[in-house]
Amino acid sequence: MKKRMLSLLCVLALCLGLLPTAALAAAPIGQVIYVGNENVTRGGYWTTDSDGNVTAFTGEGTPADNFIYYDASRNTLTLHNATIRMSVSIDTNTLLAGAAIGVLNQYGDGNAELTISLVGTNTIAEVGKGIYVLANSTGGATLTITGDGSLNASASQTGILVQSNGNNAALCVENAEVTASVDGAFNDGVLVQAKDGSDVSLTVNGGSLTASVNANISFQFGTGTSGSGTPTVTVSNNAIVRANGGIANNSSTSIQYGTGNEENGGIVFDGSAGTVYGKVELQEDLEIGEGESLTIPEGASLTVPDGKTLTNNGTVTTTGSGSLTNNGTINNSGTLPDSIEGSQPPKITTTSLFNGEVDKNYSQALASDNKPTNWSITSGSLPGGLTLNESTGEISGTPTSAGTSTFTVTATNASGSDSKEYTIQIAAKSDTTPPTLTAGTVNRTSDKDATVTFNSNEAGTYFYNVVDSGASEPTDITSSTSYTLNSDTNPITLTDLTAGAKDIYIVAQDASKNQSTPLKMEIPAYVEPVYSISADTTPLDFGSVYTGYIQPAAKTVTITNTGNQTLNLNQPASTNSFEVGTLFDAPLAPGEKATFTVQPKAGLAAGVYREEIQVSGSGNVTLSIPVSFSVQAAAAPQVTPAPAATPAPSDNITYYTCPSCGYHNWTATDAGYRCDHCGYLESTRQLSGYGNVKGTYTPGSGATSTAASAVPQTGDESNPVLWTVLLLVSGLALGGLAIAKRKKQQ
Repeated sequence: MKKRMLSLLCVLALCLGLLPTAALAAAPIGQVIYVGNENVTRGGYWTTDSDGNVTAFTGEGTPADNFIYYDASRNTLTLHNATIRMSVSIDTNTLLAGAAIGVLNQYGDGNAELTISLVGTNTIAEVGKGIYVLANSTGGATLTITGDGSLNASASQTGILVQSNGNNAALCVENAEVTASVDGAFNDGVLVQAKDGSDVSLTVNGGSLTASVNANISFQFGTGTSGSGTPTVTVSNNAIVRANGGIANNSSTSIQYGTGNEENGGIVFDGSAGTVYGKVELQEDLEIGEGESLTIPEGASLTVPDGKTLTNNGTVTTTGSGSLTNNGTINNSGTLPDSIEGSQPPKITTTSLFNGEVDKNYSQALASDNKPTNWSITSGSLPGGLTLNESTGEISGTPTSAGTSTFTVTATNASGSDSKEYTIQIAAKSDTTPPTLTAGTVNRTSDKDATVTFNSNEAGTYFYNVVDSGASEPTDITSSTSYTLNSDTNPITLTDLTAGAKDIYIVAQDASKNQSTPLKMEIPAYVEPVYSISADTTPLDFGSVYTGYIQPAAKTVTITNTGNQTLNLNQPASTNSFEVGTLFDAPLAPGEKATFTVQPKAGLAAGVYREEIQVSGSGNVTLSIPVSFSVQAAAAPQVTPAPAATPAPSDNITYYTCPSCGYHNWTATDAGYRCDHCGYLESTRQLSGYGNVKGTYTPGSGATSTAASAVPQTGDESNPVLWTVLLLVSGLALGGLAIAKRKKQQ
């Protein structure tokens, strides 16, 4: 494991050394990225369909499958079971026109870089170029393809093209399975092109890179038929590179082949000729076709591990200390080296076999030193229901009857054979309790598609049949396809339904073949989803007030889900003039309601305020709710004098004058006495005894009555006659003092 990790780190270091910036960093300045004629530079999700169309994802969260995601912060494009058959158009980007995935940087010394992460099976087809990474400047170009998935990039010109017009170019594959092919007049499955005199590299660390059928892998320096530079191919972590059309190079320097370290390498096929570099252990079955050859040179080794197969229809040779070791299977119809390590006669090492039980699955594999090519029963017989796999030595099946069986097993290879006698006892069936099934969920997503879940208290096998709603229960459920039964929740995905309601019948069997009672679940007919909301907008007219007003009370808006799908509502935003309260934002089922409040803001200037509150939610539902409010300016006092004061009947009280506008008419409200002319509010004084005051308000109580006083009043509670006398006396006194002073001066 330490050696494997060291190998991986060395290869990663090589790839990273070719990058002007750190791997998985943000995209270089000036870089743009297109996928299927969609500009994905800013990041996000796009979905693909079976026709290869690329569409921006507008839903919530992450698409379930068949999508593209670009993480701009890490400069990583993830393909998740994606199909791309659209390319960049000339009108969109001339330099990248025809590419399914295009990366371009024309910014000064900007690099063109991209990491593609593969999840599942991904396809690019029917385009001019599959993947095109172009640094049309002095920067370098680098493409890294990684992940546990696969990619088949087919194009009419080039499957994968990495090009720098002013610097180095590099292609790195890490663990992924990548195939590049061409179906037009060109033959470059993979082309890595750099400036003349620069470096071009191909690094494959684990996984595989294949240029299919007549496609080749090419290294290009400059734009002419010849150039100069250093082309390198590095294979490590048991990687396999196949260039079925050969490996082309226009440099005067030959391609330098090597491994990530001395412990671990890979295999490179240049056309029909393959070479092992370093120490290689097959991770997948390898086939050498008729007319093909594989050379294991001095210092290299190839191991076929247990469980893997080398099929040779051509020629395998070793030179010097090169070696081929077989711990797995070699199917040979061609030529192999005279001496293959591990080709001694087999020796069976399994000492005894497990006993079994009627109707309970049985499986045990026989083992041996030195891989045999054939296992057989040479005397006696296996228990009824069990068989021996002649290739793997596994005894498996379901016993059908109790008893004891004795038999001899023989293992054979080209060097000899070994035999051993075994006995298996099959006991009578002990478990007679069938599994118990309970219904789970049903989700009909289209006329054809639905997802069903059910629960089981035991593991084993289950079967199901789907019939039209109301049809008779099927009698042959267990004759249909079997599926693995879990002892908890089991999902069933249906993709070939017909329109209308259905019934699904599910039957389970445990390891002892005990069969459950059929579970019936109803699958409703598909109903096209409807997303819709409504609101009561009537109460959102807040009327008219005067400046200096008290903030009107908030009003409640009720939103109703009038569709047939559960949805989430987004919090409406407050506007310039109205405050919006918190909206209940839990999932809203059809018919359910949610509320929020709206209130005019305090201190608005005179004017008419008409705005709309925007409500939106899942399913792209939107609703505009109009709201209005009016503020009037208090009128300035008029030039004409206020009405003359009228003495009170007995206590000489005059009219109470408004301190804001000078007028005298008042009306009692819940908040106090309000001036009829300017709206000024008096809430601390009792005015019910003055003239021109309608109603009664008690300060602090908010109470209002319809009684009105007829006592005439002015704007002051004092006696005007008394004030007049005081003013006259003061004037006479001041005059007398002035006369006395003048006489004294004379």
